[in-house]
Amino acid sequence: MATCARPLLRLLRLLLTAGCPTAAALASLPPLESASHRAALVSSVQRMAAPEVSALVDDLRAAGRCGLACEVLVAGCNNDQLPCAPTFDALAARLRRDGRLDEASEALTAFHRAGGVSNPSQSAALMAALAREGRTMEALSLHSLVRADNRTSAMLLTALLQAGEVAGAGRLASELGASLCGGGASPDLPLFNVMLQSLLRSGRASEASTLLSASGSSRLRPSARTLHTLLHSFVSAGELP
Repeated sequence: MATCARPLLRLLRLLLTAGCPTAAALASLPPLESASHRAALVSSVQRMAAPEVSALVDDLRAAGRCGLACEVLVAGCNNDQLPCAPTFDALAARLRRDGRLDEASEALTAFHRAGGVSNPSQSAALMAALAREGRTMEALSLHSLVRADNRTSAMLLTALLQAGEVAGAGRLASELGASLCGGGASPDLPLFNVMLQSLLRSGRASEASTLLSASGSSRLRPSARTLHTLLHSFVSAGELP
């Protein structure tokens, strides 16, 4: 086992000096049985330029070595070798589809802390997947990290409600409402409606009332869904005959 790292590193150096490594060649790399072997391999690529890191991550992903691709991407982010956004988005999507949410979350955190900006759809899909697994605090933490847009916030609130994480949805809606009242960016109508639903279902009626009042100044026009949300809340609370 102890002799595996050097041949592996030699193979990687040969691939790199011959040009961009191919997916087929990377797929032939033997498994890395120990953490020290993996660390040695990641360390050997930390001296690469950012475009080379992106290319290597892409090829590792294409070869099915997504765990190693994630380690290389995180190493690049931590060493000012930020991979390009399409490289991150493709890897994050593959990790999420494979159910490897821990690695996808680690990659997203490293990418954004290094100054990267991911595709909002990928970020939203990952947060929704975490919410569906009951990992509310992780999803909310990522939401704060990525400076989510309206669509991402609406997707996360919807996923939290569908997963029964009503308290988490109420907390996020409360934070978004406070931002609006403090002069922050206004939500669009889909986000406004799911914010209202989250506040009412989590027992934050006074905050829901404040949100409704603020909607007038933000020129949001309530929709049929807004009315349905309010009526459903009143019926559930027994406040309608």
